[in-house]
Amino acid sequence: MKAIDKIIRAWRVNVALKVIPNNAGSFFDIGCDDAHLLKKLSRRANRLDGCDPALDTATTLKNSTLLKGYFPDVVSNQLQQEKYDAIFALAVFEHFTEEALENSSKKIAEMLTDQGLLIVTVPHPFVDKILDVLQICKLIDGQALDEHHGFDPSSLSKVLSKHLILKDHHHFQFGLNNLFIFMKRP
Repeated sequence: MKAIDKIIRAWRVNVALKVIPNNAGSFFDIGCDDAHLLKKLSRRANRLDGCDPALDTATTLKNSTLLKGYFPDVVSNQLQQEKYDAIFALAVFEHFTEEALENSSKKIAEMLTDQGLLIVTVPHPFVDKILDVLQICKLIDGQALDEHHGFDPSSLSKVLSKHLILKDHHHFQFGLNNLFIFMKRP
């Protein structure tokens, strides 16, 4: 990961960390990569789990289960009974098809505690063009850019609405990124 990749990730993670309730102690990270976000939460957490199809199996954390594979399939077998105060999907859902998002929303609702939150960041589609240029200039590694499909962030609430309710939405990174906060339906 190059310096600009790390700066963009740190910014995204810091925005997400600011919305976690103070009493939250169990966390799941969809697309955890190298567990960077989970490591940031390690001092306050009693449970840290995550999954990523490219997970380095050498990555370990205390009080955690890190699974190599795609959400939600990989958790269906491994973590059926776990409940989380917050589930993160930072720069992940733009890689999912609409069908995969709908399937994921059901599993996320099952995994959240009653007061739990789904915290999501999704870039504006124009960001793909910026990332393409940065990658051509070799300024970023641009992980899995080939999986982006011009996802429209404004469609996220509708796609997830069967199982989750939008609690908050705002922009950051000069309007080029979106933060969504969802809770499960009662």
